[in-house]
Amino acid sequence: MSSDKDDVKDAATEEPVVDTVNDAIDDDPSLEDEGVPVATDEELAEAEKKLAGGGSDGGGGDVPGDSDESSEEDDDSEPDEEEGHMSLLDHLGELRIRLTRSFIAVAVGMIACYGFADKMFNILMEPMIKVFQERSAENPILPQAFYDNFSALLTDLMGEKGLPTDQVKLFVDTLQTSLMQIAQEGHFQYTYPAEAFFSHIKISIVAGLFLVSPYVFAQIWGFIAPGLYSHERKWMIPMAVISALFFTAGGMFGYFVVFPFGFEFFASFSTGGIQFTPKLNEYLSFCLKLLFAFGFVFELPLFIFFLARMGMVSSSGLRKKRKYAILIGFIMAAVLTPPDPFTQCLMAGPLIILYELGIWVAYFFGKKEKRHLQKQAEEEAARQAEMDEAAKEGEESEPDEEASKA
Repeated sequence: MSSDKDDVKDAATEEPVVDTVNDAIDDDPSLEDEGVPVATDEELAEAEKKLAGGGSDGGGGDVPGDSDESSEEDDDSEPDEEEGHMSLLDHLGELRIRLTRSFIAVAVGMIACYGFADKMFNILMEPMIKVFQERSAENPILPQAFYDNFSALLTDLMGEKGLPTDQVKLFVDTLQTSLMQIAQEGHFQYTYPAEAFFSHIKISIVAGLFLVSPYVFAQIWGFIAPGLYSHERKWMIPMAVISALFFTAGGMFGYFVVFPFGFEFFASFSTGGIQFTPKLNEYLSFCLKLLFAFGFVFELPLFIFFLARMGMVSSSGLRKKRKYAILIGFIMAAVLTPPDPFTQCLMAGPLIILYELGIWVAYFFGKKEKRHLQKQAEEEAARQAEMDEAAKEGEESEPDEEASKA
C-alpha cells in the first residue's frame, strides 16, 4: 500500500517538472538533449517574484508577452494624461511659439508703418509744439502793437520809394513767428547724430504694435486658453479684439487728454531766466512710456470681467477692497509714469475710475453675484420639485397597476 501511495506521489510531483522542462526546451532548443531540469523550484519561485516585481534578470519565455501587454497599456494611458495636462516644458514651448509669432507680427507692423514715420513723428510732437505756441502768444517778446506799427511804417516807406508793398504783411508775420520761436523755444534738440533716426524707428515700432495689437492679444489669450473650459474658449477672439480696443483707447486718452494738461503744467515753470528746450530722445521716451502705461491701465475692466466670469471676484468683494485698490493704483501710477506727482495723479485718477467701472462689470457679469446665485437656486429648486412630482406620480401608479392585475 505504501509503495502505491509513493508511486502516486512521485507521479504527481514529476508532472510539473516535466511541464517545466518542456517549456524550457521549447524556449531554448539547446536544452533538448538534456534530461534534467534547468532550474530548481526555489530558483523558479525567485524568478517569478522578480518578474512580478518588474525585474528582468532571468526572464522566461512566457513572461515577455505579459511585459509587452503591460507596456502597451502604459502607452495607451500616456496620451490620456498628455491630453488632460501639459508639462512645464510644453508650456514653455507654447510660450516660445506665441512670443515668436508676436515679435514677427510687430516687425511686420513696424515695416508697414515706417513709411509714415515722418507724419507720426509730427503728430507725436504736436502737443508740445501747441503748448509752445500758446505760451508765446501769452508772453510775446514784443507787443502786437509794435508789429502793427512796424508794418505800417514799412509800407509807407516802400510806397514813397515806389516799391511794391503787397508782401510787407507776409514779411512782418514771418518775422513775428521767427522771433516767437527763438524767444520761447518752440523746437527740440538732439545731440547724438543718429538720435533722430532711432526716434523714427521707435515711433514705427510703437505704431506697428498698436496696428497688430489684435493679433498680439490673440496670442496672449491663446496661451491662456488651455486652462479654460471648452465653452469659454469660444470667447477668445472677441476678447482679443476688445483687448486691442481698450489698449488703443488708453493710448488715445493719454495723447488727447493727458498730454496737453501735462505739458502745459511742465512748461509753466519756464521763465525769463529758465528756458525749456526738451531733448528729443527724452521727450520721445516720456511720451511712449505714457502711451504704453495708459494702454495697459485701460485693460483693468476687461481683466476684472475675466476674473468675474471665472468666479474669482465679486462686486461686493471689490467694494470692500476699494481702499486697497486706491493705494495700489497710486503705487502703479508711480511705477508706470515718470517720477512726478502731477503725472502720477493723471494716471491714478483714471485708474480709480476704471476700477469703479470694473465693479459694475463684475456686478452684471459675475458668477458669484447674489442675484445670479438666487436664480441658480430657484432653477435647482424647480428641477428638484419636478423630480419629486414625477417620483410621486410613479408611486401612485404602482398601486393602480397592482389592483388591475389582481
